[in-house]
Amino acid sequence: MNKYFKHLALIGLSAIVISGCGSSNGDSNSKEPASQPASAPEDTKKDTPGETKESKEKNDTGKDEGMIRILEQNIQYNVNGEQKEETAFLKHSDNQNYSLYVLPGYELTAEEPNKDVLFWSEDDSVFMRIELLPADVDWASLEENTKSQLAAVNPEVKEAAVPEDPFYQGAWMMETKSGSETVASLLIKTDGQPMKLTMFTKENADHRDAFLEMAKTILKESK
Repeated sequence: MNKYFKHLALIGLSAIVISGCGSSNGDSNSKEPASQPASAPEDTKKDTPGETKESKEKNDTGKDEGMIRILEQNIQYNVNGEQKEETAFLKHSDNQNYSLYVLPGYELTAEEPNKDVLFWSEDDSVFMRIELLPADVDWASLEENTKSQLAAVNPEVKEAAVPEDPFYQGAWMMETKSGSETVASLLIKTDGQPMKLTMFTKENADHRDAFLEMAKTILKESK
């Protein structure tokens, strides 16, 4: 007898549960759903399964503003007076934590801590040294030091024209020559991204414009 009553009690409890579920479904159209906690925004910097190097680079952000850099960009430039346009590809410097677009025929490599070299593949004596500078750099001291470095090549150091581009606004540029070689130093004094560029070119291999066009695409990246 006790087993019989226990069996009835279980049947009754099941009926109540089923009835409760049906009632909840029936009221879903008339009641507001319970508020749910907002989900955190997806972190695009995390690796995802099956992510390729290319897709990760495409989703990498540059500055804190969240700019997403595409994998390639067309660049117009000239070498020895010949105007060209080619597709440059995004490269990342692990040495100084920045990215830039590098044209075909050029390579980016680390030279030493806080210094990279972007060189012409056919002749690595034609190159541009890239140095990102600290925000509190002493510009007066750096200018004097840069002049001394150029004077060591040739005492006749002169001021050079800065490219007419917003990226180089307020920049300072000096150069000197030794035989067929030209050495030019450019100090970019922007608050967010100060840097020093030093270009080594030759009379029959004047790649300064190409280097400066690629340098315009340098963008510091968040650590």
